[in-house]
Amino acid sequence: MLRKEPTPVSAVHSACRWVHDHLTYQPGSTGVHTSALEAWEAGKGVCQDYVHLTLLLLREAGIPARYVSGYLLPRKDVEVRQTVTGESHAWVEAWTGGWWGYDPTNLIEIGQRHVWVASGRDYADVPPIKGVYSGGTASALDVSVDMTRLA
Repeated sequence: MLRKEPTPVSAVHSACRWVHDHLTYQPGSTGVHTSALEAWEAGKGVCQDYVHLTLLLLREAGIPARYVSGYLLPRKDVEVRQTVTGESHAWVEAWTGGWWGYDPTNLIEIGQRHVWVASGRDYADVPPIKGVYSGGTASALDVSVDMTRLA
């Protein structure tokens, strides 16, 4: 399917459209350890599942691609200087003559609403929060990211 596309960019668009058409976005339906195959079989998932499936398709077609972990400004209509809570998010970058990002969950090019944190082979390489905890067993971790539109 993708090998017939005339350019790597059109292959990325086709792969993302195919994944978007075959998965239903459903928060909480999968976890960070869910495989692309498991999400595919369930027919639902979240951004990391959209990315893992897209990566599988692109790499099978011979297009170098990587997983990007970051944050998304959730609304397009945020006013300048307005602060909102950002969302942890993931998207793909594919080699199209240079690394080019595309968001298969939202079917949009990476732009000002996306904040890059790290890139790697898959989620395991670049989780948004990773580290070592030392302390009592009754502790909990709660994280939020505030994003302010500057322009």
